[in-house]
Amino acid sequence: MINNFQNKSAKNQSGFIPHIKNRFGIKPRSGYGSLCAGFTIIEVLVSAFVFSIIAIVVGGLFVQILASERRAFASQKIQENGLFIMELMSREIRVSQIMDSDQNPSGDSPNCTLTELTIRHPVNGVIKYNLLNDVLQRISVDESATTDLSSSTVSFSRLNFCLLGSDPDDNQQARVAILTSIQNKTGKEIVTANLETAVSSRDVQIEF
Repeated sequence: MINNFQNKSAKNQSGFIPHIKNRFGIKPRSGYGSLCAGFTIIEVLVSAFVFSIIAIVVGGLFVQILASERRAFASQKIQENGLFIMELMSREIRVSQIMDSDQNPSGDSPNCTLTELTIRHPVNGVIKYNLLNDVLQRISVDESATTDLSSSTVSFSRLNFCLLGSDPDDNQQARVAILTSIQNKTGKEIVTANLETAVSSRDVQIEF
């Protein structure tokens, strides 16, 4: 009787309890080596290398975006300033008479070699446009007054006029083409814009 009880106890200890452990997925510990496994040095180095490449690529894209934004902002400022000046000059030329200048006494300049233009406005009198030290100037000859049309944030590197039909005896309408090159003075990104416009003189006496 005692032997049978001992045999059953041994069976329970060797068969029943391991059976329960296996059924519930409980595995016996084999030591701390499998529980404390980590990254190897090669894995850490590879991960750091990949992360560095990603950081460099993202940083380069960010710098390019900032440069493009600064370039677009500078280009916008240049165009706003240049278009305002061109519109101002066109409005005065459109209602004025083209006058001969010292550069070109014959009047016409189809090769765009003129660097200044003189007109006779019906209200403002004789006006001259020229470029001095990268600043576009409007000179009122009758009033002896000089006005800087370009702002301090931009500079004009070129101002040329193409002139056709300025002779009063040729029975042609005077036509003026204005060619300018303008760039910004401030900012890290220096942007240059080439602007061009054409206007025909109506030679009227009153501007309305």
